[in-house]
Amino acid sequence: MGLWNLYFITKLYLHFGHYMGFHVWLNLVFALFLLLPLPGRYARLKPVRLALAIPAGILLFYHDTWLPPLSRALSQSSQLEGFTFHYLLELVGRFFNPLVVAGLLLLVVFYFLARKKLRITSFVMVAILVPMFSTGEQPPVAEAQVAAAPDNASAAPTSVNLTAQLNAFYQNESGRSVSFLPPAKTDAPFDIIFLQICSLSWDDVDFTKLRDNPLFKRFDIVFTDFNSAASYSGPAAIRLLRGSCGQPRHKSLYDPPQAQCLTFDNLQKIGFTPELAMNHDGQYGGFLNDVRERGGLQATPFNTAGLPTYLQAFDGSPIHDDYAVLAQWWKQRLQSPNRRVALYYNTISLHDGDRYPGRSSGSMEIYPQRLSRLLDDIDRFFSLLQASGRKAVVILVGEHGASIRGDKMQIAGLREIPSPRITTVPVGIKLIGVPDHGGPLVVSQPTSYLAVSKLLSEFVAISPFGKSASALDDYLRDLPATDFVSENDDVVVMRRDNQYYIRSKDADWVNYDTAP
Repeated sequence: MGLWNLYFITKLYLHFGHYMGFHVWLNLVFALFLLLPLPGRYARLKPVRLALAIPAGILLFYHDTWLPPLSRALSQSSQLEGFTFHYLLELVGRFFNPLVVAGLLLLVVFYFLARKKLRITSFVMVAILVPMFSTGEQPPVAEAQVAAAPDNASAAPTSVNLTAQLNAFYQNESGRSVSFLPPAKTDAPFDIIFLQICSLSWDDVDFTKLRDNPLFKRFDIVFTDFNSAASYSGPAAIRLLRGSCGQPRHKSLYDPPQAQCLTFDNLQKIGFTPELAMNHDGQYGGFLNDVRERGGLQATPFNTAGLPTYLQAFDGSPIHDDYAVLAQWWKQRLQSPNRRVALYYNTISLHDGDRYPGRSSGSMEIYPQRLSRLLDDIDRFFSLLQASGRKAVVILVGEHGASIRGDKMQIAGLREIPSPRITTVPVGIKLIGVPDHGGPLVVSQPTSYLAVSKLLSEFVAISPFGKSASALDDYLRDLPATDFVSENDDVVVMRRDNQYYIRSKDADWVNYDTAP
C-alpha cells in the first residue's frame, strides 16, 4: 500500500490513544480496495484508483473522528462566519497536542527506517482487525434483531445489549410525567425562578477549585448527579422547559411538544405568570426560537437596553452583567400586580469564546474569573430577594459544561460528545423566605429534569412557606431517578454498571474514556 500504510498507522495510533474512533469494517474494505491488484491492461486504472482513494480516505478519516457528522458540520458552517477572528484562532490552537504530534513524528521516522526490512503492509492489515477484538465491534446487526433483544442488566455489554438498554430506557421514560395541582388559596404566594447557566458542569467547578464557593453552601438542596442530557444550549433549554415528562430522544425535541410536558405552560395554568429574561440577544443558533417554539415559553424577553455590557460573546455580540439584569428584572417584578411569577433566566457569561472587551485573553484562560464572578452575582441576587420580603423558589441548573479541560476523546471546549464531564451539572434549589437549614440537603441519586418538576409540584401543592409546610426531607422522598443517558444529533453516551459507553454515528458501542 506504500504511503497509505502511514494513513492507517496514524489512525490506529490515534485510536488506541483514545483520540478518535475506528470503523473496522469500513477501514478493512478501504484497505482491500487499495490492495486490489491491477495487472496487465488494467494497470492504467491506477491513477483513477488514486483519484478515488484520496477523497475517500479523507472522508473516512473524518468519519472515524469524534467530530460531528460532515452533513451537520456543513449545515452549521454559516454559523462560523459569526465567530470573531480571535475566537477562531483560539479554537485552531486547541487541536495542537505536542505529545501526540511528537508520537506521530516518531512513527513516521520508524516507518521510513523499517519499510525496506519489514513487510509493513502485512502488519497494518493485521492491526486493522485488532480494534474489533479490543472494543467488541461486530458485523452489522439487523435492526429487527436489536429491537427483539431484551434488556438484561446483568448481561455482557455487547452492542446488542447496550442498544436494548437504550431502547428500554426511552420506552420507560415515555410513560413518565408530573402533574401540577393549583396552590391552596390560603397559602402565601411565591415566585419560581429558573436560572439556567450555560457552560457549567461539576467538572468545571472542580477544575477551577470553586466547589467550596459560599453560594453552593447557601442552597437548601443540591443535586450532585444531575444529568442535563445534552451538551448544547438549545437542546438543554428545551429539555428543561419540557421537564414535566420523562427524557425523550434527541430527535423528539424538534417534534411538536406534548402539552403536559411544558413546565411553564403547566405553571401558567395554575396561576404563575411566565416571564423570560436573558443576558444576551438569544439569536445565535436560534436559541430564542427554541425557547419559544419548542420549549413553549412565549413570553416577551425582558428589555435589557441600557444595562451595562460585561463581556463580548464569541460572535461579537454584547453580554450584559448578570446581577444588573436580574436586579433590574426583580425591580420590575416588585412593581407588577401578578401574584405569582415563573421566570426563566438564561446566561451565557461562561460560554466558550467570551472575552473581556478590549482584552486579548483567551476565553479558557479567564473562565475561573468569570465563574467566580457569576457565582458572586447569584449570591448577591439571593440577598436582594431576601431583602424584599417576598418568597421565592430559585432553581439554578447548569445547561451543560464548558469542557474546560476536555478529555482524550475531544479537545477542551468541544462538546460534540455529551460526556459525563459535560452533562453532569450543578443543580441547586434555594427557598427564599425559609430559615437556613445549616447547609444543603444533598440528592446524590441519578436524576434529571423530571425530579425538579416533581419537587416543584410538591412545593406548589404543599407550600414550603406556609403553616402546613412539610420538613424539607419529606419533599425529597420518592423523587424520580433517571439513569444516565446523554445525546446529541448522532452521539449517545450511556452508563452501565458505572462504566460509560458511546455510540457515535453508525458505529457500534465502545467504552468511553473519561480520563482528562
